[in-house]
Amino acid sequence: MPKKKFLIACLCGSLTYTICSAQQSLVLKDVIAMAQKSSPSYYRAQSRALNSLYAYRYYRSGQLPQLVLDFNNRSSPFGETSQVLQPDGKYAYRRAYTANTFARLGLQQIVPQTGGMFALRTDLARADQFSPSNIQYFSTPFSISYNQPSFMYNPYKWDRKISPLLYEESRRQYIEDLERVALDASDYFFRALSAQTQEKILLLNVENTDTLYKISKGRFDLGKIAENELLQIELSLLNARNSLEQASLDKEIAYQDLKRFLNMPKDTKIRVGLPDLTPSFEVPLDRAVSEAGSNRQQVLEFRRRRLQAEQDVAQARGNNGYQFNLNATLGRSKTDSTLAGVYNGGATQQNFSVGMSIPVMDWGRARNRVRQAKANRDLQEIDIQQAERSFEQEIYLQTQLFNIQKKLLASAAKADTIAQLRYEITKQRYLIGKISITDLNLAQTEKDQNSQNYINALRSYWNAYYTVRRLTLYDFEKNEKIKYEFEEK
Repeated sequence: MPKKKFLIACLCGSLTYTICSAQQSLVLKDVIAMAQKSSPSYYRAQSRALNSLYAYRYYRSGQLPQLVLDFNNRSSPFGETSQVLQPDGKYAYRRAYTANTFARLGLQQIVPQTGGMFALRTDLARADQFSPSNIQYFSTPFSISYNQPSFMYNPYKWDRKISPLLYEESRRQYIEDLERVALDASDYFFRALSAQTQEKILLLNVENTDTLYKISKGRFDLGKIAENELLQIELSLLNARNSLEQASLDKEIAYQDLKRFLNMPKDTKIRVGLPDLTPSFEVPLDRAVSEAGSNRQQVLEFRRRRLQAEQDVAQARGNNGYQFNLNATLGRSKTDSTLAGVYNGGATQQNFSVGMSIPVMDWGRARNRVRQAKANRDLQEIDIQQAERSFEQEIYLQTQLFNIQKKLLASAAKADTIAQLRYEITKQRYLIGKISITDLNLAQTEKDQNSQNYINALRSYWNAYYTVRRLTLYDFEKNEKIKYEFEEK
């Protein structure tokens, strides 16, 4: 091949590749996959899931032993005036030059069963006096303590019941959020497909009507049709062109909405295509209800709301004015002028204290608080029962709708084929003068309407398909639970 022809061939091939690669063809499966990886809705779902994960980890870490280091230093190297008690009982003001340093290392552990706290501690304090010079150490090498603030209400017990539910809710909610992304992606996809199909229909109508206008103009010149019929065809051509302009604008708007939803650059050239295969299966109603009850976040939400209502009642009973505090400490301590000496021997140090507070007269304040909490619990139960019925009803209706949509889609596909065939036959009969332009326009209108009806039936079918998936979190096509794992940042 001559060099010039070779370069031209390469250039043409490169140009063809550039044009093809500039336009991205999208099908429903691709749109959903992209939406579940890069759409703003996906990132919102991911952020909510991570927020719940970190909240649960925060709760779990609070159940583990906490190692705490406390340190404090207070010094007055330039002197500080303070009151000093004299042997005769009088006070005198003296100038003191001191420094006090304190350090404590403690290991704390919550006891969820009782709401108390165990603590192991070691303390060391040093007191420096600069004038006259003196150093004194005080240490508690080891001490164990237990503090019980109240036996009436234990918030840790309720946290152990509710926090795991909240976390499991978030895991299921993440799956539901991604299935909602799939449903939204399907809706945006079919909006674009419907607008694209409408433009294609009108473009074909303009071409057909333009051809008919040219043929009719020749027939009019030969005196075979009346001027009124020619004007009617010309008017149809003008209307078709105007409708095409509007359809092109609607298509561009639908494309932009789809690209924005998928987080694609706005200058990306796209085109959507019909789904390759339409799944054909029935969804058993009892199976749908069973899977929803096992998989949905809302089922856990009902359980958690009941627990929280019971928690409010328990808290109202616990905060009834009665208080009981218990604190016990056992350890050893010693004072010495040297650091080594302060850890040699020492005296046993123990402390036990009990505090109680009993309301003698509160005019029914505590009793009415409990009654209010119970009334709120009963109201919550009514709301939950209503939500449970709505939950089951929605699953029932959407399952029935999906099972019907398969039949409606088959009917719409058949009607579209018949309408296309009828239009072609009618057009040929018009060309040989067997029927009027009115019959041809009617056939064209029916053709266009049935083409759009088929796209709308496809859209309804896939929306019902992803709605059932979202409501049950179960893939009935593959007979498996739907699972998604989110990536921790």
